[in-house]
Amino acid sequence: MLKDLIHSALTFIQDLGVWGILIGLMLEFIPSEIVLSYGGYLTTLPQGNISFLSAVVFGTLGCIIQQMILYWIGRYGGRPFVDKYGKYILLKKRYTNIAEGWFQRYGAGMVFTARFIPVVRQAISIPAGMARMPIWQFLLYTALGTIPWAVLFVYLGRKLGSNWENIDDYASQYTKPFIIASVALTVLYVLFKLVKRKSKSGKGGKGGNHYGDEGEQNTAHQLKFIGSEYRVLNSRYVHAGGGAQEFDHIVIGPNGVFHIDSKHWSGDIEFTSQGLERSKDGHKGDPTAQLYRHEHVLKELFRSAKLNPELVGVLCFTHPSSNIIGKSPAFTTLKLDRLAHFIKTYKPKKPQLTASEVAAIEGLIKENSRSSKRSNR
Repeated sequence: MLKDLIHSALTFIQDLGVWGILIGLMLEFIPSEIVLSYGGYLTTLPQGNISFLSAVVFGTLGCIIQQMILYWIGRYGGRPFVDKYGKYILLKKRYTNIAEGWFQRYGAGMVFTARFIPVVRQAISIPAGMARMPIWQFLLYTALGTIPWAVLFVYLGRKLGSNWENIDDYASQYTKPFIIASVALTVLYVLFKLVKRKSKSGKGGKGGNHYGDEGEQNTAHQLKFIGSEYRVLNSRYVHAGGGAQEFDHIVIGPNGVFHIDSKHWSGDIEFTSQGLERSKDGHKGDPTAQLYRHEHVLKELFRSAKLNPELVGVLCFTHPSSNIIGKSPAFTTLKLDRLAHFIKTYKPKKPQLTASEVAAIEGLIKENSRSSKRSNR
């Protein structure tokens, strides 16, 4: 039955020509390697109107469109959508977790290097979307990682001709060096990021681009791509009303001011109506206490300037293995993969802020704060 389905799909591709290649790769109801190699075979048919170049171009476009669909799913649906509906688009939770962990730790460059690694090359687009990675950067890295793959399999399909169905056996001698090279490139990229991170840590925060612990770094990276309508302040020591507080992150946007405290905790984190009940990894105390102090300082600051924006406290757990049970009775509690989506979709009870008001609030906070130079939490 599966063989008949693939045969019907390939007949559909042949009938539509280059557009069939594009649609086949965009939907990927059969593996991209089969579609591309079949496209290469079609270039050898005397009655066909597909050239090698057109097969590569439309194959690349089909792959990019598919990744764009996954990117938008991550950007607007977030992790809740992927967890609920991912199985229907052949996205296994395990591979999405791997891709998300890579992206959070090593940044946007993983969008390029992961394109050469089976299974993860589709999943990596989801965390890129959730992190609001700039679309031009996503398209560039995706294209650079897709073109060599398309060229290789169209070439192999063309070389095999009518024997293109043996692509699995024939391609291994070419794909193994490809994969080895991509893994080596990934390792070099990861080492570069680790050395760069260690270098920044050694400078003790100089240059204004250092954020406390790993949880704060992951959150800062996520907020980096939230959108131009939002202003993000990381690691600020704010003073007002005779008091002062260290803030992990403050986000100012049209729908309010969000003060975010990052916790890099793992294991079960259980909330009840009384606050934090217990944590499997031994975390004790109420992590929302800091948010109450943050709220007080910001309210005093805004009161002195006769401002009254929506003020939202967020407790963000950044460890991939954390599991939140229940919710805080006072503040929003969520995992990092839902942070940007929550902020972007938050519906304020107070009037929305204009762009000039957002800029004024950012300026007010900067005037009454300094960058935190801490290296430890």
